[in-house]
Amino acid sequence: MVVTVRDVLDDDLFSTASPCVETAAGDLDAAVRWVFTNEREDVASFLTGGELLVVEGRSLVADDRGHRLGDYAKSLVDAGIAALVVELVEDVTALPDDLARAARDEGLTVIGLHRRIPFVDICQHVNTMIVRGQMRMQMQMDVMSTSLRAELARAGDVQSVAEAIARLFDESVAIFDMDGLQVARAGRHIEDDLASNVVLALSDQQRPFGALEISQRNTMFDEPVRRKISQIVSPVLALYLDGGARVGMIAHLVAGPADGVHITSMEARDGHAMLEALGFAASSIYMPFGMRLKSVSGAMPSISAMIEIFESHEGCESVCLLEGDLLIGFFAVKDSGGDVIRFSEHCLKTLRGTSSSDCIYAVHGHVALDTISLMDAFGALRTMLNFQKDDDGYPYGSLACTDATLLRRMLEVGRTDDAIRMVITQTVGYELMRNSVLVDTLCACFDNLDNKTGACEQLGIQRQTLYNRLDKVTQIVGISPSNKTSWSMLLLGAKLVQSQRNRRSLTMVELK
Repeated sequence: MVVTVRDVLDDDLFSTASPCVETAAGDLDAAVRWVFTNEREDVASFLTGGELLVVEGRSLVADDRGHRLGDYAKSLVDAGIAALVVELVEDVTALPDDLARAARDEGLTVIGLHRRIPFVDICQHVNTMIVRGQMRMQMQMDVMSTSLRAELARAGDVQSVAEAIARLFDESVAIFDMDGLQVARAGRHIEDDLASNVVLALSDQQRPFGALEISQRNTMFDEPVRRKISQIVSPVLALYLDGGARVGMIAHLVAGPADGVHITSMEARDGHAMLEALGFAASSIYMPFGMRLKSVSGAMPSISAMIEIFESHEGCESVCLLEGDLLIGFFAVKDSGGDVIRFSEHCLKTLRGTSSSDCIYAVHGHVALDTISLMDAFGALRTMLNFQKDDDGYPYGSLACTDATLLRRMLEVGRTDDAIRMVITQTVGYELMRNSVLVDTLCACFDNLDNKTGACEQLGIQRQTLYNRLDKVTQIVGISPSNKTSWSMLLLGAKLVQSQRNRRSLTMVELK
């Protein structure tokens, strides 16, 4: 059993201190990993997340700390504590205004204790609750693991694995391979309440090969239980769902850069060779996408229809891989001499039709003309999907572009050079980057807030010449000026390219 902040508030011993939630900016159902007392101002450096920190109210105003309480609250939030508990007795009987304001602004839950109780009693009692809960959970996990392994030992194929899981938990089960095809099913109620189903990723030695979906009509599977089931079931199903070399190559491509930002030259060479082995010639162009699925059972009919419609057009193909509740891949057409913007619009129209399903949240990148742009885009897709999970959850039934989080992703990159390179590769791309005339044209648009008259005057060209250049840009990257967000990011990327070029030129002059 996981002990939460709410459990601590409801505890009999803790209640004797007359606790009161002073600010409920955080989550009262947040798990408490440990109870800790330390009144140092830099206590955040000793925390690892999930702590319930207990301090005296007097410590918050001692040594002229009052004006630094905003920084103190922010440091606790950054450290990931579950809540701050403040003893408000005698000299300090109310939460300092600066701390209350900062707690609301930063999202910190603060609990006031209005009657005295020894801190050692709080720590000992609540920590004992936590340890006992962990021991009970571990015992339940051990029993479940033993029973599941015993059931699976008698399974001889994928269907019998599904039946064994369904029988053990008295739930409905569906198993999908890496292409999203349902290969086994047990029970009749998997579609009854799709929102409550859990989807587990199946993988073997870091290579995904499908998904396991289980209903939760009778059993609620928390995160540790889900991980344990996946860990036990994956090696068994790997015997039957191994997709061979093809799946290995697709998995390598859609994994994106090892650093999540930009692929190395070796990764680019390997990726290019794999694209060729998969049958995509050097003339292919791509549209990368990713989908987070609330339920694989609920989403796959729409996705299958999407793929069928897309591939019904001449020369169009799709490649995707199912990794638990994530489907990631790309659309492709084997003719880069065609209309890039028309290909982009065709892909987006296809994705919009599918993402309207309330089981799907879809994210797309830009048209990629080379391996580097394609694989970098997968890093952006994965990062954006993770951001969405950390924020407000997935807005199922919608479609978004990676440009929506480009600046945020840039700020998450540790080194400035790496951040700039990420923005350039994911906006301008390598083909456009090599065309200095087009880059300078975009920079003129940037300098003049995309005012065409001002850009023409700066470049000394006619308006029609400007439009011809911008049309060529659109044909290369698949972004038109009507797409305000993506076009703004493209102008920023071009300005960074020009700035880097000017910096290199200046360095060469200084060396001479």
